[in-house]
Amino acid sequence: MSWGAVFISLPEACTQLCRTSSRTIGYSVVLSVLCLAGCVQDSPPSSKEHAVSLLLELLRDEGPVMRRTAAECLGKIGDPRAADSILPLIHDPAAIVREAAVLAMGRLKPIATDGMIALLTQALEDPVESVRQAGGVAIGEIEPGSRLLEPVLSLLQSSDVTIRRAAVQALLQVDSSHLVPGLVEAGHDSDAEVRQGIVAVVGEWGGVAVSPWLSERLAQDPSPGVRAEAAYRLGMLGDLGTKVALDTAVAKDTDSGVRRWAKRGT
Repeated sequence: MSWGAVFISLPEACTQLCRTSSRTIGYSVVLSVLCLAGCVQDSPPSSKEHAVSLLLELLRDEGPVMRRTAAECLGKIGDPRAADSILPLIHDPAAIVREAAVLAMGRLKPIATDGMIALLTQALEDPVESVRQAGGVAIGEIEPGSRLLEPVLSLLQSSDVTIRRAAVQALLQVDSSHLVPGLVEAGHDSDAEVRQGIVAVVGEWGGVAVSPWLSERLAQDPSPGVRAEAAYRLGMLGDLGTKVALDTAVAKDTDSGVRRWAKRGT
């Protein structure tokens, strides 16, 4: 699935910064040079320290484009000391800043803690889709242990289907093995896309122990997409016990796509 986040290019960002910054012309010129140089990845230590200091200050700029680009550059530099300064921008009023801040956190790869995952879980609840997607990407890059992902699993109880979709997409990116029982319990969600995502996560992390449940989804789910996902996951498991379920789907399923995936798995 696609997790591409759309950002303005660095040269374009630098041009806008020079036009919109409330700081001095000198700041704008310096930041433009940093952007065009790839955010000082190859700069001498003293220059890099100065650049990071400047970018940290610009995280508080009144212009959202400036804050967004500063967060982007800090993420590209990869200095983990910037994490504490970027974190507050997860609650920035501008969606473009929130998105950049969340993605930057993923690039910085801070140590996964309960508090950190709680903040990224809030991003999965953001009203803007691009921010929710960024939250999933960041969680995947940080790779927290599955025991830290209970807050993400709890989002499957949300009344907002877009939040439930974001949560299940995030869980697919990381080891969710300890969450399989809770995912199975949520597997009858009213939304077919959420159910398909749950089948994918359970199949990815549940091992052969979940073959009976996947076989049930293949036989009973009303959505062809969910049944096809179940057929694909059963085929990937390669468990001898799945052959009957796949053969039955090949012979009886009313959807050609499901039959095709079932046949590939046999």
